[in-house]
Amino acid sequence: MHQGTSPTSVGSSPAALRRAALIAALDVVDGGPEERFERITRIARDAFGVTGSFLNLAGTDVVTIKSQSSDTVFGPTIPLQDTFCGRTLAESGPVVVPDARADARYSDMPMVVDDPNVRFYAGVPLRVGDDDVKVGTLCLIDPTPRTLDPDDLALLEELGVWAERELAAGADEDRLRDVLVGLQPTPVTVPGYRIGGMSVPHGVVSGDLHDWHLTGTDLHLTVADVMGKGMSAGLLAATIRGALLARPDAHPRDVVAALDDQVAPELGRASSFSTMFHGRLTPATGRLDFVDAGHGLVLQMRADGAERTLLSSDLPIGLHPAGLGRTPGSVDLSPGDVLIIVSDGALELWDSTLASLSRLGALWREEPDVEAFLARVRARALEHDPGDDLTVVVLARD
Repeated sequence: MHQGTSPTSVGSSPAALRRAALIAALDVVDGGPEERFERITRIARDAFGVTGSFLNLAGTDVVTIKSQSSDTVFGPTIPLQDTFCGRTLAESGPVVVPDARADARYSDMPMVVDDPNVRFYAGVPLRVGDDDVKVGTLCLIDPTPRTLDPDDLALLEELGVWAERELAAGADEDRLRDVLVGLQPTPVTVPGYRIGGMSVPHGVVSGDLHDWHLTGTDLHLTVADVMGKGMSAGLLAATIRGALLARPDAHPRDVVAALDDQVAPELGRASSFSTMFHGRLTPATGRLDFVDAGHGLVLQMRADGAERTLLSSDLPIGLHPAGLGRTPGSVDLSPGDVLIIVSDGALELWDSTLASLSRLGALWREEPDVEAFLARVRARALEHDPGDDLTVVVLARD
């Protein structure tokens, strides 16, 4: 059996290493069969009437068969060396082999000499990324010699473009995650206080928003929850965050009133709304002035062990009657007091009621360190999937 090395089977080559890194970023190799790829190979097999159609991803030295529609099941991985896939990656465009046994370049390949006795092969390289890195192939095989006319080849290339776009979706999700990380609030130092928070999206993009920033010595703190999940909720949350940042030092009453004017119409067009708790803390006194737009998910724990939930009497942004003023509120944080502000996903960690806030409070009393507490909440979310975006923010006065 021929054991030569194709141009792309050198595992340590820069091209192979770069290809493997990009495949890892696509986050599709370890996920098992996915209908979005199965559909492509199924259509390709039916359209061309061949015995096998495959979507392959090429690492440094192995090929992962991401999807296959075939009489014979292969893989899920096979050595890259001396495969049609490996050799197709070395070419700039499609590769069509009418009869591999009659072609000296392929006649001694293991899959030609042995099972599945490939005679006909056609494959197109799959390119992903800004630099069009070739990461795999979409290919056809058959034990009977044949060829492709120009229209057939154009169809195979179009199916390849479809596969490329599906693969790129993984990279797009990574970019979205990077954007979301960039939207997280940066750490701030407020003498005498500790503040921290976390937001875990139910999918890739969260409709929750939490933010804090300083103007002078005052701390501005926000938690918002856009109705729904996914991309549309995430876009609306980003719009709200932009509107907040445009008013960095305004009183909470004025901020929420401005959002009612600016953002509510967009929420209405999307048949959505957003709850919001937005406050401004004066650290020297511990006074927190706030407006609660239908949020009502704030637990105040006092140093003496008492606790209360700050409820809301206003409607969410997007549902609040136009021209009607907001109801301002305030709370005084004494030394040792803690505020825990959450989105409604936190209630799903227990029984979906406000009693879940007390359960969070109990977690805090067991672990009164901000990062350790948030780690406990994340662990709880792994054990009890909230089925919704989850945000928790803690403000503690030392």
